[in-house]
Amino acid sequence: MSVKSSSSHSSSASSLIHGFPEEDLRQEGKDNPGYFPARLGQSLQGGRFCIIRKLGWGQYSSVWLAKDKKENQLLALKILTCESTQALQASGADQRSDELRMLQKIATAQPIHRGFKHNLKLHDSFEFRGPHGPHLCLVTDVLGHSVDYVRKLNDNGDLRLSMALTKRITKQVLYGLEYLHDVCGIVHTDIKHDNILFRLSDVDEVVAHELVAKPSVAYDAGSEVIVPVVPVVSQPLPLSLENTISPTQLEAVLADVGHSHWHDHHFQELIQPGALRSPEVILGYPWGTSADIWNLGCLVTELLIGFWLFEYSPNGDKWNAEEDHLARMTEALGTKFDASFLSKCKHSTNFFNSDGSWKHFTSHEEPTWLLEDLLANFSSVDLGKESVEAAGQFLRRCLRLIPEERAQARDLLEDPWLSDA
Repeated sequence: MSVKSSSSHSSSASSLIHGFPEEDLRQEGKDNPGYFPARLGQSLQGGRFCIIRKLGWGQYSSVWLAKDKKENQLLALKILTCESTQALQASGADQRSDELRMLQKIATAQPIHRGFKHNLKLHDSFEFRGPHGPHLCLVTDVLGHSVDYVRKLNDNGDLRLSMALTKRITKQVLYGLEYLHDVCGIVHTDIKHDNILFRLSDVDEVVAHELVAKPSVAYDAGSEVIVPVVPVVSQPLPLSLENTISPTQLEAVLADVGHSHWHDHHFQELIQPGALRSPEVILGYPWGTSADIWNLGCLVTELLIGFWLFEYSPNGDKWNAEEDHLARMTEALGTKFDASFLSKCKHSTNFFNSDGSWKHFTSHEEPTWLLEDLLANFSSVDLGKESVEAAGQFLRRCLRLIPEERAQARDLLEDPWLSDA
């Protein structure tokens, strides 16, 4: 499996006039929630951290590689936008995240636990003021590419992963979830491809090589354009100096608890990426750590077959997308929702009649295939019949419609399918 990366280091002047090539850094930019316009070589926290590379950015933050001069080590700085910083500091009903306290809990709760190393470690945090307002900066481990990057390495567009790699990722994510659920009391709620990252084989070695081979750069606006802020190119780090890397060398880390919730305190009730959303969330039934298990089951299936398990959509005025999603769950699992369970769900009357029949849905012209048929027909060529059956049995322990019936992370770690992972 190739692990090398490539980046484009140029941008036309017009793109800088009408919008920045990455996050919007314009002072009056309509899409700027208050990103910090960091510069290569810039120092933060009284000179302790020196920024040496931009690793990436997202809706709520940008991430930078920095040298910690105090501890003489390389770390990552996740600089939250002003809006995200304010949201994190809100209280009561206005609070939407508790990322800092969760990271502090993860870093200190039980470092000897087997799942500790499969979660992102917080080293420090600090606040500072930028041109748009205050920023919270989270200082963490340096990580490499995500599962999303790895699954897109095939030149032919095949998004499937091998059985061996899927098993390894699954087992390591379960270690991480066991720690979050049983030790920290955290429900992740956002387990997706780009939130599962891999550790670098040797951080110092990889960084030293990359800074020479592919120096950190900013975008070139052209001499005819004068910009008040110079945007920096995102240059993620490769996992290794080798052209290929064995699945047995990969160590997965569950990252980004920005959307996570405490098991006994939720900031909102609508959670999870839509395609990975658990039935109890749609139906208005109390959710907890088992929502992560459903989420994981959907994701693992996708890694094996190369596409979403549930591809749903509304059908005009006949039924909405959520009802379609629920119907496809029953098709993939070859079952139906229990009427006694539905009676305990706040939103069940939006989709079901009192006897448990569908309120609007009739039938699909192209129904979702049964889980085992999807695995047998679409999973990677290295899967034999026994492997497909074992994978299906594992996934059915994750994908139970009633959340209390799903296996917990610690139980799934003992599943026969993962015995050789």
